[in-house]
Amino acid sequence: MDFHLSNISTEPYIIAEPQQIATPRLLLFHDRLNNNITKMGQLLKAVKPSYELSLLCPHVKTHKSIWVTQQLINAGVGFFKATPNEVDMLVTAGAKKIFVSYPLLDHTAARLAELVKQNDHIKFYVQIGPPVHAKILHSVAQKYDIFWNYFLDLDVGMGRTGLSVDNAFSFYRSIPSDGKFRFAGLHAYDGHNHFQTIKERQITAARSIDNLLHVLEQFEHNSIRVEKTVIGGTPGFLEDLEILSKIDLDSELYLSPGTWIYFDTKYNSLMPGTFEVAACILAQIIDKPAYDRATLNLGHKRWAVDQGPIEVFSVDGMKALSWSEEHTVVGFPKHSKCDIGDYILVAPRHVCPTVNLWESFSIISNDGKIEVANSPVDARNR
Repeated sequence: MDFHLSNISTEPYIIAEPQQIATPRLLLFHDRLNNNITKMGQLLKAVKPSYELSLLCPHVKTHKSIWVTQQLINAGVGFFKATPNEVDMLVTAGAKKIFVSYPLLDHTAARLAELVKQNDHIKFYVQIGPPVHAKILHSVAQKYDIFWNYFLDLDVGMGRTGLSVDNAFSFYRSIPSDGKFRFAGLHAYDGHNHFQTIKERQITAARSIDNLLHVLEQFEHNSIRVEKTVIGGTPGFLEDLEILSKIDLDSELYLSPGTWIYFDTKYNSLMPGTFEVAACILAQIIDKPAYDRATLNLGHKRWAVDQGPIEVFSVDGMKALSWSEEHTVVGFPKHSKCDIGDYILVAPRHVCPTVNLWESFSIISNDGKIEVANSPVDARNR
């Protein structure tokens, strides 16, 4: 059966036997996932021919999946970014370099220290922002007899976590030099750069990069090499890269977008057609309260509402009218023939929290068949 999401794709989503799938169900279309990985490689090379997928340190919060992580490893990605909830998943998937990009408090730092002790074949990185984070990590390092590879977390404009760029170098000077910390580089995430137009994103990227360069210059002036620099989210990573590709940067550059691997309708509105929406939800009509209204067996316990309602359906002109935990009432044009039992494919508005609402997903092969019936969302709710 062909499902047309004409707002976001010219090619149909094929599900050979939807009747074999208990709805509602999160689906991953393998061909579109592969296309996104290929497209990412092409986008990087278009900026500079030497850029490859090894330039990525993708955040895994979007997919939280061992299976997907291994697809990325097989494609050449060797460095991954995660919150504490996803570290176990990455260890199991075989990742060799893991950046835990999240402020660590006592309990999470101790748990990570245990993993460091148990997995000496993996290189773990943490971030340090306010001085209290350094105190916590130093205490844990002493207790577990380990050292931390750390990034200084910079606030380059988002205002969420990180050090002021004016204070970053002086804070670096204050970090204990007793062997419990090893400086790895700078983390300059600009997740606030999700503006509607490319021009706005270019302006915001330029400001963020200026803040980063201000810190890099202080390290260079003091003859201290910044080994690695990690930047970028999905909407703004290309604008960041375009700027930095023209600078002779004496630092290994890594990009950390995560949503691109699945993509969603929100980001497609910002970056039309850049990637494909690879993860969708298959639902069914369970009631029809009026000739132009239907009720889906899909509520916001299965699609994230934080960025607004779902908006792209496999019926042209279908629109979400109301939603609750278990149901979504939709309207559709009079000419559409929608009946109870009909299958409706839905694209997520915000895929990252949507995935976290599911225990597992089904992988659909290139010919529409069920390739994997039950692939776990391994890092869900951890």
